Amino acid sequence: MFRALILLFACASAHAATAVYKDQAFIELFRRTNGIVACDGAFSVPLSDGRVLWLFGDSYVDSYRDGSVPCLFQVRNAGMVHRKDDLANVQPLIGKGPGFKSLFKNTTNKETWFWPVAGFQSHTNVYVYLSGLKRAGSGPLGFASAGQDYWGTMSFPDLSVIKYVALPNFNGIDFGTGVLQEPGSDFALAYGQKRKGMSLSIYLARFRASKPETDWTFWDGKDWSANITHALAITAQGATSISVCKVKGKFLLTSSQFSVGCDQGKEIYMAVSDKATGPFSARQKIFTIDDTHQGHYPFFYLPVAHSQFINEKNELLVTYCINGYEPCVRNCNDGRMNPDHYRPRAIRVPLEAVLK
Repeated sequence: MFRALILLFACASAHAATAVYKDQAFIELFRRTNGIVACDGAFSVPLSDGRVLWLFGDSYVDSYRDGSVPCLFQVRNAGMVHRKDDLANVQPLIGKGPGFKSLFKNTTNKETWFWPVAGFQSHTNVYVYLSGLKRAGSGPLGFASAGQDYWGTMSFPDLSVIKYVALPNFNGIDFGTGVLQEPGSDFALAYGQKRKGMSLSIYLARFRASKPETDWTFWDGKDWSANITHALAITAQGATSISVCKVKGKFLLTSSQFSVGCDQGKEIYMAVSDKATGPFSARQKIFTIDDTHQGHYPFFYLPVAHSQFINEKNELLVTYCINGYEPCVRNCNDGRMNPDHYRPRAIRVPLEAVLK
């Protein structure tokens, strides 16, 4: 009996050591009452001076009042910056008019816009991959590719947007799934995705970090090809969204169970590879979101691992986004909504649980 109790305690302790839990400090980072008060996206870019640039999609700006925000966001994209070890002093990055004050905007046409999805720094420039979108229908998937993605270039260290450069034709692949710089090399890797129904095919490209606008090559299964039509998917996931980062020499693919509305997918998965080109391990479930409201799960998406935020316990920061509880629970009431129903969440994942 004593031995059984010891074994039970050891198993319980091991489980506790690898448990995933909510990171309240980072959750509160996104629960602001001024500046950017609600948003989705939450992609992070480490900067060479110890700061971190966060990039967001549709966002509510300076619209918080009495615990609520208007039902319609104010900008299509925004950013904020803070020192890596200081979550209290945050600088919002908002664009100027006319029209929507999006941070990244090269037209006054409200039917097209940018969503920033990845970025990296090269010397005195910060390059942000901008997915070009256009309105297409309604609902959570009421958008489509505008057919042209861009680099948005920001000057460093002031982080002002200085130019937009159109990217090459990628044959319908969005290469903003993850941009990784190769240590000691001028090359950077870009992971891309292309949807077919409920599945995302994942591709890999390479470019020179010092000149990211041109000379892209694509993994064809054996080598790098300059022809995008030769690109071969390195893996696929049944998911709403995916992201890829590099952690301690391994490539980590994070994905969300397919969800386009309430009470659908609620799982976050991870898969790992020793090589950028794969193969990736079978994905494993690492967390079931628990953000229920009136007994319902939200529409959720965009789990993103942030390798620069590994803490002293060797735990990786992962954010994910929720977007209300429609149609199970009405989102907009009398022209206002709860901002907590449109704010990123954060969890901590022990690396020993995923880098096996």
